[in-house]
Amino acid sequence: MCSLQIFAVICLFSVTLASNSTQAQGSIGFPEAEEDQNSVNKDNRQPVYIPSMCPESELYYPGDQKDDWICDCRPAFLYHPKSDRCWPAYRKGPCQDGEYLVLTSDSAIPICEKNPCSIDSYVYYNGRCEQLATITPCRHMWPIPAALAVNATTLAVTCERLNLESRFGEETRPIALAPCPPGCKRSLTAKCVPISG
Repeated sequence: MCSLQIFAVICLFSVTLASNSTQAQGSIGFPEAEEDQNSVNKDNRQPVYIPSMCPESELYYPGDQKDDWICDCRPAFLYHPKSDRCWPAYRKGPCQDGEYLVLTSDSAIPICEKNPCSIDSYVYYNGRCEQLATITPCRHMWPIPAALAVNATTLAVTCERLNLESRFGEETRPIALAPCPPGCKRSLTAKCVPISG
């Protein structure tokens, strides 16, 4: 049922875009889940990834009017006016080697800042350099699947819960792990859930 609704939304976007723009003819859109629920518009429409309409680092966002759509940065990306592009936060982007792009609390324009880890995709987290998009720094959240990422709302580096739903809204069931005693080989290799207490 949900897949049918998503398909209908994609078809509607294709028809709407085709009538509004010659560039959009033949476009296919992929709905994206809104990470910040405070940013959902009044009709609960979702941003869409349409490669023929927006640059790679941007999504097509709905406004509050029926035909009100605009390309803007993906969640956790920053608009850099000088390069006129969106870049991922805490990544090299348009910066020099050994720097990354950040948004300071006192500015609306991102700046290049020295990366204490000196390597792109590595950030200083909990007293050490850790790679973004890895699960190792977030082991403490087990059994909740999480990875080190930039929070789309606060733009802070933190362990973010992974969304295991498929792109088309089909629910996926979490892998059910059998219980086991703490400290056993299976618990250390994440093949079971240690029994506590």
